[in-house]
Amino acid sequence: MDIEVLILAQLMKGPKHGYEIKKNIIYVMSNKKMINNNSLYPKLKQFEERNLVSSKVELQELRPNRCVYSITDVGKETFYKSLTEFTPEIIRIDDEWSIRLAYYDLLNMETRQRLFSYREAYMKERMNHLEQLPAVVGDGKDLIYSQELYFYTQGMIEREIELIQALSRKMELDDAKG
Repeated sequence: MDIEVLILAQLMKGPKHGYEIKKNIIYVMSNKKMINNNSLYPKLKQFEERNLVSSKVELQELRPNRCVYSITDVGKETFYKSLTEFTPEIIRIDDEWSIRLAYYDLLNMETRQRLFSYREAYMKERMNHLEQLPAVVGDGKDLIYSQELYFYTQGMIEREIELIQALSRKMELDDAKG
């Protein structure tokens, strides 16, 4: 998955013009490098060709006309498929994990469980790797920065595992309630 799911996600909330789509994606992902006009508009054109979106020209007074995009039924199917079909390797990628977490409410229970299982396994693998690191790079007084990076990374991994476990428990409680 790349920028496609983020564009379609914006249109799931209703019709939008290109600048609004771009602005919202940057806000959601906190990443200005993720999308720009040179990536957005060609994608929207491809989406129209694939019948994922439709567009109509909106007339504006004293300003250039603009194109407003809407998602089609095919686009909605593609969006859900992109969001729910993933492998453990894909979930190792931070942006892929973040995108699915951003649209967590749209995932069904089975998909959420699979998402959490894959990411938690990866985080535990990262923690194991981190714990082996001092044996490889050393842990002497000369490596103060490495020690700080070690503790920072360890804390980040621990917090993510705690988040996954908390969301898993909440999901199980919600499921038990019916």
